[in-house]
Amino acid sequence: MDVSRTERSSMKGMIYLLRHGRPQLPGDGRLCIGRGSDLHLSETGIKEAEKLRDCFPDLRRVYTSPLARTVETAQILADGKAEIVTLPDLTEIDVGEWEGMSFADIRRLYPAIYKERGRDWSIPPVGGESLASAADRMQKAVMELSRNSGEDVVAVTSDGVIRALLWRLLHLDTRHDTMIQQPYGSLTAIRFENGALTVTSSGRLPEDVPPDEEIEELWDLCAVSQTMRDHAVAVCDFCLELRERLLEKGIILSYGRLRTGALLYNVRQRRRTVHTFFSSNLLRERGYLPIACLIDRCAAGSFGEEIDESLVLYLADKMTFETERVKLDDNTDRSQFKQALEIKNKIEGIIGEI
Repeated sequence: MDVSRTERSSMKGMIYLLRHGRPQLPGDGRLCIGRGSDLHLSETGIKEAEKLRDCFPDLRRVYTSPLARTVETAQILADGKAEIVTLPDLTEIDVGEWEGMSFADIRRLYPAIYKERGRDWSIPPVGGESLASAADRMQKAVMELSRNSGEDVVAVTSDGVIRALLWRLLHLDTRHDTMIQQPYGSLTAIRFENGALTVTSSGRLPEDVPPDEEIEELWDLCAVSQTMRDHAVAVCDFCLELRERLLEKGIILSYGRLRTGALLYNVRQRRRTVHTFFSSNLLRERGYLPIACLIDRCAAGSFGEEIDESLVLYLADKMTFETERVKLDDNTDRSQFKQALEIKNKIEGIIGEI
């Protein structure tokens, strides 16, 4: 990805720009909506915000634009625990005279400029804000947050201003490059380091998982040995077997999240001397936050009361030596034996002997 460089800084971390959940839109929803329409979240939008909340279980602060749809998304993320900070520069683009109009009406009433925008999406709506102006204020806000937060930044904003910032950072050609759009309830990940911003993923949904090609790429990037890859596949197979047995008892676990977590969990072990949570950091940069959280919970041995993907992955890993399944007392570190046995007993209480 291309990098936009600003003044030097020693701070580094991640910025997550979240598009708010789907708002309450009249009619068929095919309307031009900017900062002039202060809409509330729909029922679907609330559910989308709840999925985003699971990406940030330890959230301490969330930034938001003043619009109701972003504030309500931020409130769901905060869950009554995190601080909510409103920043006007995160507000959606001003679409001028087109505010609230249907795209059919815009095409009928403004045929010339509508056609021009089809050829060059940097052309602003009539009376609206330019792409450069929106990019300027978004870049300013993001840089200030990256310098002053001292931690990863989570900010709820809107599609138009995220697109403007991506146009700036990626040096997109608005006449030839496709307009980047963010689905409702999606996130864009930007790494900041030494005063530079680097886009590492965009438009990622919480339920997204990396394809096999990307998993192979991560293995190669981290120089994971064939022995460790074979072990990861064996752990993955064990996890999916346990998932099927739990499903028969009415407990639903994410197939994609569990599978990816199993295949990448041991990247952390391979790189332990570099960083304890190496694979989860890579996944965070690529926008796969729920999978990163799963790996972090397993690495820390920090679990909730309910059976979830992290318990299954932890147990399968402890009961797999190289590619063979073993008893806990044959393969388990003594300091982890008690916890692993408790998890095994809990799961066996539902599905029977493992």
